[in-house]
Amino acid sequence: MLEYVAGSLPVEPLVLTVKDEVGNPRNLSMYTGAAVLITGPDGVLRNGGTVAISNATDGQVTFTWPNTVLFDVPGDYRLRLKLTKGTAADYTAPQRIVVVPRLEG
Repeated sequence: MLEYVAGSLPVEPLVLTVKDEVGNPRNLSMYTGAAVLITGPDGVLRNGGTVAISNATDGQVTFTWPNTVLFDVPGDYRLRLKLTKGTAADYTAPQRIVVVPRLEG
């Protein structure tokens, strides 16, 4: 589970490791692209940022955050990777993101 603050603009890229059904990193060499899909508590897809398969053999994908707020309200968000090759796509299981209220003004 990840946790962020509502209204924040994360700076550090998020490195995600895609794992197989027994918890080992999946080899992503067969894929040519990736996208991050984030839905908010309202079920609406939040867009932005860039994604790259940064270490295919170790199953790593790096997401660079956009300059816009993705976490606009507190609540439970879901992050899912879409891994692509041509017109075909595989999706990872969703990962929960908890967005907490901002403590300062």
